[in-house]
Amino acid sequence: MDNQYTNITEYYDLWVTSGYYNYPFMAKEACNIVGGGRNIIELGVGTGLLVEEYLKIDPSCQFTGVDFTASLLEIGAKRLGDRVQLIEADVVSMDLNATFDVAISNGGVWGILDLGDRWQFGGHVPGVEANRKGLENLARHLQTGALLLLHLQKPHQDFDKVLPGDIVYSQSIETQEETPEYYSFKKRYFFKKDDKVLATEEILVTCFNPELSQNLLSDAGFELQDFPDAEYFAVYKKQ
Repeated sequence: MDNQYTNITEYYDLWVTSGYYNYPFMAKEACNIVGGGRNIIELGVGTGLLVEEYLKIDPSCQFTGVDFTASLLEIGAKRLGDRVQLIEADVVSMDLNATFDVAISNGGVWGILDLGDRWQFGGHVPGVEANRKGLENLARHLQTGALLLLHLQKPHQDFDKVLPGDIVYSQSIETQEETPEYYSFKKRYFFKKDDKVLATEEILVTCFNPELSQNLLSDAGFELQDFPDAEYFAVYKKQ
């Protein structure tokens, strides 16, 4: 299955906790937006780092985490124990026989690319119809009035960063396809030490033009909400 992080699971936590994501602040913002005691599904839960921080703030909430990289879920299960239900599934086709009042996608499955003067919806689901189907399937799992929090991201770019243990993380971006509706690019991850490659991974990211981005979300029943102080998330409500 494409767009998994299996090959870099060993280094995943080291990478994302070394300045890539600020989980304590993200959890605090999410909790401030949605309020306490909510029934939440996280799409692309990974190793459970955001959930862990969220539960410190609001232990009364109920969390379900979905991901299709089994090796990340194994780490998440050790981290979270029985506090969270973790499910290996693809959000496009999942059928959880449950509904939630909050959904969070922290850039794994879906997110919003903030280009300053415009936003683009996109993520790890390739193609227009698969994204349409996935958003409709998500809406089916949400109650009326439920909130959808999509991580706000800046444009992807090439860079290197030294991680603890003198491991060097590198990422490179290569454009793949450009159409009037969307463009896609490969995002390659490398972990090296002493010039030796420890692990690599390759992910295909698809971003839709602003008009189609809005249409995909609105057609699935999601309407943008006004949260001017939100730094990490764009907030939508299921109508």
